[in-house]
Amino acid sequence: MISKWSNSIRAKGTLIAIGILFFSCFVSFALMTILFLLLYHGDLSISEAHTVFGRFMFVTLVLCVALGGSLLYFAIRKISDPIIRISNAAKEVAKGDFSMKMDYKSNDEIGVLAQNFNVMTTELGNMEYLRKDFISSVSHEFKTPIASIQGFAEMLQDKNLSEENFQAYTNIIIEEAKKLSHLSSNMLRLSKLDHQFIPERTMPFSLDEQIRRTIVLLEEKWSQKNLDLDIDLDQIVYMGDEALIQQIWVNLIENAIKFSAESGTISIRGNQILNKVVVEIKDQGIGIAKIDQGRIFEKFFQADKSHSQEGSGLGLAIVKKIVEIYHGEITLTSDMGQGTTVVVKLPFRT
Repeated sequence: MISKWSNSIRAKGTLIAIGILFFSCFVSFALMTILFLLLYHGDLSISEAHTVFGRFMFVTLVLCVALGGSLLYFAIRKISDPIIRISNAAKEVAKGDFSMKMDYKSNDEIGVLAQNFNVMTTELGNMEYLRKDFISSVSHEFKTPIASIQGFAEMLQDKNLSEENFQAYTNIIIEEAKKLSHLSSNMLRLSKLDHQFIPERTMPFSLDEQIRRTIVLLEEKWSQKNLDLDIDLDQIVYMGDEALIQQIWVNLIENAIKFSAESGTISIRGNQILNKVVVEIKDQGIGIAKIDQGRIFEKFFQADKSHSQEGSGLGLAIVKKIVEIYHGEITLTSDMGQGTTVVVKLPFRT
């Protein structure tokens, strides 16, 4: 109980106010009593004594209010000082200075406010860094294909250009335009997902069949690499947005194909464990370095720069966001030269 009171600014304020009131009244009464005894020696009549005592009590009350008010002013000033400092710091944060920190240490409400203020400025600083990094990444991702399109379009203006070169340049322009379109679509999709907290269209569907359809959809890509697919899927009926969840499997299986070596094997497992769907996608590809694994789900991050022309670095960010919408979890383990395993766990919805 004492600890609870000591951690409350309201309790402290109440105790300080009571203490000041008691102290000021005691001091005022003691001073006026001593003064009364020094000035008067019992030679007053009863009526005169009443009159004088009443005046002394009035002066005592005035002195008590003045002394108590002064002490309360300084006490309140002491309490409000960190609040004023936090208010001034908040104004600086509003101007964009996220380096502001409060050094006020206490277990009361103001101390908690100062701690939360420091947490807020730290998070805002991180968000500002991510925002700048995002803008830089977007600019870079758009700049490269736009420059390529512009360059080859200018080359097409050459009247002496051969038919072979004409076809090659137009194909490059078409591919770069497709890349821009794909990038724009993924950015719009991710922006929409960032503001989506619940699935839009929820209905039961066969999740195992959805994964099989995704594999068929990507057949051309895994056939070109002569990959073997080891598939083991239990029959699973899941309640959710079918189109939204399919994006998970498209991105993950496409990544497994992209980073697999020729004639390798991709293993896809799907099971229902208790109240969760667990899907594991494992490849025998190049793997991901330990230093990059912590950033693999960041927007525009690409661990393998040699494949940067094949994607935009948004696929795994989209996957993670969809999994979060369904309150699931996604984990990734990888060893260089050994391959990568991604496990998705989605809880059943009612």
